[in-house]
Amino acid sequence: MPNYSFVLRKPYKKGVSEELKKRRQLGKNISSLLNQDQTPVLLFISFDREHRFKCKTGMQVFPAHWDFVKQRKKQQAPGAQKFNKSLNRLLEKSQEYYSTIMEEAELKQPSYDEIKNKLQDFIFDFQNPRLKEENGFFDVYKEFIRRKTAELHPRTIQKFNTAKTVLNKFTDKYYRRFDFDKIDVNFIDSYRHYLLYEAENQKSEEDGYRDDTVSKFIENLKNFLRWSFERGYHSNTIFQHSEFRSKRDSNVDIVTLSIQELKQFYDHDFGKDNHLDRARDLFCFGAFTGQRWSDVAGFKKEQIMGDAWIFQAYKTKKETVIPLVGYAAPALDVLKKYKYKLPEISNQKLNDNLKVAAEKAKLKRVVKITRKQGVKSIVIEEPIHRIISTHMARRTAVSILLNIYKMPVPQVMEITGHSDFKTLKRYIDDDKDALRNNLAQTKSVNQIMEVVKSA
Repeated sequence: MPNYSFVLRKPYKKGVSEELKKRRQLGKNISSLLNQDQTPVLLFISFDREHRFKCKTGMQVFPAHWDFVKQRKKQQAPGAQKFNKSLNRLLEKSQEYYSTIMEEAELKQPSYDEIKNKLQDFIFDFQNPRLKEENGFFDVYKEFIRRKTAELHPRTIQKFNTAKTVLNKFTDKYYRRFDFDKIDVNFIDSYRHYLLYEAENQKSEEDGYRDDTVSKFIENLKNFLRWSFERGYHSNTIFQHSEFRSKRDSNVDIVTLSIQELKQFYDHDFGKDNHLDRARDLFCFGAFTGQRWSDVAGFKKEQIMGDAWIFQAYKTKKETVIPLVGYAAPALDVLKKYKYKLPEISNQKLNDNLKVAAEKAKLKRVVKITRKQGVKSIVIEEPIHRIISTHMARRTAVSILLNIYKMPVPQVMEITGHSDFKTLKRYIDDDKDALRNNLAQTKSVNQIMEVVKSA
């Protein structure tokens, strides 16, 4: 028969172990050493020194309100009666369930691990009846996606579905039973390792995803955990941990078309290949306006006011005004070509057609891209026509406006809807000669003073 006790996870402040030991030896008061924050109450189940484990109760208490001898909340503490009643009930049910396990075992004595797993599962289900009834982890994830379908772009929903599928494969492989309580720092480490080196990647011949994709999977999980926490499906706050922060590489190589390549693509005659003509026009419209594919796909004639495209950006929900003049003027020609009704085509099909169109237009420049996959650096060298995509259109616009036309960064951010300067800074060419030439065109204070004196 095991021994049961309730203990606090972090009853004392950090770094006070020596002082705590000293005060106990001297019989001095230790209240000033107690943790000032609430800490989880754990049910400690012990068979012997080598066979003991802890179970989460889902309850928290301030250490100052805890009676360490009676292992209950102090009677004078707020809500003590209800709190202690819950602990007593949990203890009683856990003891009853242990007896049931042993009675059902009959001839074969269950192993320690079997008893441990069954007790942990029972205690979790007992404390979370709502989840046990019908709302397990992936049931809630399914509900999350269902609700978000009405709010988000289909491509975003597709990403959530992919993330759910990958996570399901991981948990099926490594967990006998999986739910919200299983997610901790160790889970994040294991899941990240799985994504980097074991997950099946349909876009690659090798298993595993690159760092940026792994970060997106972790970020999607974090969004789901926050959403489900806020709606009372669980009480796990692990999504607030620093390990859930996005760790995307800010030095990822950005590939764009040069202005000469963009003109070459825009001017190319595809003859009777209308599907390639349409793909090229959609790409160029995005490259001339600098907008996301979701906004290009959602274009409506009534959004044109004079020579400006005015619309609410799908992602940011902010009003965006793009004057279709200067560099952006050809976008108006594209609209006129299709009588202000741009061709409708899925993003995947468009990307496939773009690669064919770019090859026919002889966009053959070989680009070198370096990506990280854990500790490994992967160098990819491909002709640009093999990696062209709708997103490259937007990146091309940013690069040309910043590096060729020297447009002020705040104005480019206004066009593209970027809110972070660090993101845009990656597009600016690291050209030392340009820096020297631009600085040489300025005047020193001495030259300015000479002009003032002569006046």
